[in-house]
Amino acid sequence: MPRRFLLLLLLLVGCSAATNQAPPPSAAPGAPEVRQVSMRLQWFPQWQFAGYIVALRKGYYADAGLEVTLLPGGPDLVPLPLVAAGNDSFGSTGADTILIAREQGIPVVALATWFQTSPVAFMVHSDAGISGPQDFVGRRVAMFYGDNVETEYLAMLQAAEVDRSAIQEIPGDYSIAPFLERRIDVWPVYATDQPNTARRLGAEVDLIFARDYGVQLLGDVLFTTESFLHTHPRTVAAFVTATLRGWEDALANPDEAIELILAYNPELEREQLIFEASETIKLLRYGAGERCLGLNDPTVWQAQADLMQQLELLSDPPNLEAAIQGQFVACP
Repeated sequence: MPRRFLLLLLLLVGCSAATNQAPPPSAAPGAPEVRQVSMRLQWFPQWQFAGYIVALRKGYYADAGLEVTLLPGGPDLVPLPLVAAGNDSFGSTGADTILIAREQGIPVVALATWFQTSPVAFMVHSDAGISGPQDFVGRRVAMFYGDNVETEYLAMLQAAEVDRSAIQEIPGDYSIAPFLERRIDVWPVYATDQPNTARRLGAEVDLIFARDYGVQLLGDVLFTTESFLHTHPRTVAAFVTATLRGWEDALANPDEAIELILAYNPELEREQLIFEASETIKLLRYGAGERCLGLNDPTVWQAQADLMQQLELLSDPPNLEAAIQGQFVACP
């Protein structure tokens, strides 16, 4: 069993009691079945999650009858196992993670695809002599296990015919200090933020993208479980609609979104958020996102599933009709 899902299944067993709670009181007709829900982000609050933060701060969730708690993610707070175990109502992850989880028997479903292409890159020092995954052999590579970063890493290694066992992997962390101090040779990043941070701190860095090796994957996806969707369809519809409203607002008013995010997370810097906003908008508007924000495009999902099968990341063709639930994003 892949190590990424060993932790996941342990969490499912350990947290199963969270799903055995008494049902909430009956909601008024047409209202969300439950008002209080949680959303697990992949990282700390930043422009990557502008749609959620804008929807919260401008009252779009409240308008939809919801009380939403946004929770940070990280190496020890991976959204998929937390949502699958019933600890959180919704989460953000990569499309690849949804497909792999379902093949492992974990019934999660994609509700909206925000990033129509992957933001993942692998950051190296320009003078390190690392130009591609073939140069990872014998190097120290930071890894964030159990999410889309690991999937993209594995896909790139397979595409480049690189033996993973020849690489020294070290669990990553929030801080890029180990990379800046050259204790780590390769650091996975979202190209939307950390490369800019590294450059501002004086590092000269290059980025290696899996897509340059034929690995084209989708990025951030909003998801929940089949059980939560079937039990609380109005809650899910309200949450997706309000979040979409938040994203549309952030795209129309990126500077205002920056101010809202700064107020929500004062530890961030405006200059960094300006860079992140410009790069994130490209991902949101890439491909199908140009005409329909949040679209779960079946053709693109199918292409990703086919690629993952070719790379032996999936054993069997996934049931995409069950995996992607696109009825909550209305497109012209």
